[in-house]
Amino acid sequence: MKEAGIERVAVIGAGLMGFGVAVEFARFGYQVSMYNTRGETSKRAMQQAREALDLMAETELITHDEALAAYDRLRPTTNIADAATGTDFVHESVLELLALKQETFARLDELCPPPVILATNTSTLRVTDIASATKYPERVVATHYFQPPHFIPLVEVVGGEKTDRKVVEKAARMLRGMRKKVVVIDVDLPRFVANSIQFAIARQIQSLIDRGICSPQTIDDVISFGFGRRMAYTAYFKRLDLIGLDFSYRMAKDRGIEPWKPIAEHVEKGELGMKSGKGFYDWPGDTAEQLQYRVNTELIRLMKQDMEAGLI
Repeated sequence: MKEAGIERVAVIGAGLMGFGVAVEFARFGYQVSMYNTRGETSKRAMQQAREALDLMAETELITHDEALAAYDRLRPTTNIADAATGTDFVHESVLELLALKQETFARLDELCPPPVILATNTSTLRVTDIASATKYPERVVATHYFQPPHFIPLVEVVGGEKTDRKVVEKAARMLRGMRKKVVVIDVDLPRFVANSIQFAIARQIQSLIDRGICSPQTIDDVISFGFGRRMAYTAYFKRLDLIGLDFSYRMAKDRGIEPWKPIAEHVEKGELGMKSGKGFYDWPGDTAEQLQYRVNTELIRLMKQDMEAGLI
């Protein structure tokens, strides 16, 4: 469902991330201009868009006719003014360099008068710092996608210190209309939430490798065939509820460690997770059983694929 008042979208930097973002907008009915600095890059972006849409049709995410229609809504250009002028929403996906992003937003600020929303796909920089290059920082917001953006549902929406709350809400509403899983983050911190988690994992991985404990392949096997697989369905807190919060509570106590306060608060109220019907989540009726059934059937499906591919 298209957001009211937004018809034309510009994607500035249609590379690794940008072309997929453009595909998403085009798939949901928006007219999309894709800006790249070179014609060769624009040609590649259109080719990647075609391949992505063809795959969506092949896997029946969309129909063949919908794929063709979405492709026809994409327009490549190597002129930033041509891309941005007359648009209602601009998404920036240039290189993750503060000076370059500030330069880009200063130019967009000139080309696109308010109330056009200017969104950045930054993954490590603060929205406030990027918006400082504009005269209208209140309309600058982060819409942080994850690669590949046209197949990963999550988008983090983050406002800067001067971003109008209505801009955050409109961007979030528009993305939800495009069937994205939107999380709104109210603190403008570098890396936001997802990358803060990923960076913490990366630090531990690098430590294990540097200490000679295991190989890069071992790391990937542990993640792909172990906890990473189940995390796709139960993540972290659902997994705690599934195991039982009293398990984590007792384990900490047994080791002479004070249990983590949020877990202790639930346990001391008798909220043990799925087994009691409430933990970090509410589990009414058979919702816990439904989740466990979905997890198990998906794990079996993946296990069969791995067996057929000779991976296990």
